[in-house]
Amino acid sequence: MKAPTLSAAPVPDAPALTSQTVNPLQHGMALFHATPPDYVRALGWFRAAADAGDGEGMAMLGLCLLEGLGTTADPVQARELFRKAASRRSALGRFQLGRVLMTGRGGPADEAAGLTAYVAAASMGHPEATFNLANCLFAGVGCLPDRLAAKALYLRARNLGCSLRPQGVLVRQRELKAVRVLSERFADPNRMFFLVQERQQELALVHAVAQPARQAAQARASKPRRLREASRVAAGVVAAVAGTLGQMLRPASRDAGPTTLNF
Repeated sequence: MKAPTLSAAPVPDAPALTSQTVNPLQHGMALFHATPPDYVRALGWFRAAADAGDGEGMAMLGLCLLEGLGTTADPVQARELFRKAASRRSALGRFQLGRVLMTGRGGPADEAAGLTAYVAAASMGHPEATFNLANCLFAGVGCLPDRLAAKALYLRARNLGCSLRPQGVLVRQRELKAVRVLSERFADPNRMFFLVQERQQELALVHAVAQPARQAAQARASKPRRLREASRVAAGVVAAVAGTLGQMLRPASRDAGPTTLNF
């Protein structure tokens, strides 16, 4: 009697034999943004990504440590991770480094360094970093106030999809063109740093030129009261005459007054 022939087991296709490459950062982000989020498991994936040298993985691991998500908060270690991530050109790492430098979490505050970190992240198109940079320029945090550039960056942040909105920021009609042009220039990653630096240098020069005038004003304020009163009267007369002549000689302003951009 002939023995039955055994058929061979089906052989899987070559692609099926190759395990798909696991991306720790993607797995971690999926768990981090899940509903509800699983921070504990996400933390493990971020740690794996960071150990592999992934800058974004370092930044996300640092964020979990900074805010105590899935682990005990450790701002000092988080700050160091943000530094490492920033050195690997991670936009998120630079943004988060700016935050901790500005607020002094995990180490001493350094507003100037924080501003530089925001500029670096904003030049890479990070929406929230662009918004925070605008806040700094508007209020003069770590820099001289530059409200025109701040308004341009608020517009840039909105165009990048930032959901944050500035409160009480007004753009005059005569500023609209300059704001839009500046916003377009800030979109060039190679020009962001130099534009901010150049405008800061110009503002410093203006302040330096205005310093003697401020000192003279302070000196006048120290005059005896009678002389101050006489000076005010004389100044009032000159101002009145100048104002009258100005109305006759100066064309009507085309400025329609403050208008609010829907940032």
